Amino acid sequence: MDTSIVYAASALGAGLAIGLAAIGPGIGQGNVSSATVEGIARQPEAQGTLQGVMYVSFAIMEALALYGLVVAIILLFANPLTKAAGEAAKEAAMQPAARTAVVTPANGNN
Repeated sequence: MDTSIVYAASALGAGLAIGLAAIGPGIGQGNVSSATVEGIARQPEAQGTLQGVMYVSFAIMEALALYGLVVAIILLFANPLTKAAGEAAKEAAMQPAARTAVVTPANGNN
């Protein structure tokens, strides 16, 4: 297995991991903020309670985004597949090349 393919796939996977992990919390935070502002506008005396719930929700959503970041960092810097691909490439390089048979004419002349 070629290690450059593993590195390229790791970079692509890391980009997708952090990108997709950021989309969900981003949409969720927009929805929570919208609902909190609407709730405060309808019932101003509940502002403290609504903001507390909003901040806890934000923390949980950001934790989900951080999981995506951790996966991306693992894929880029601590990927076990790169080590396996490197070992496979070393083993393939250490195998002897295919030998070709040398054929001499039957009468002894070269």
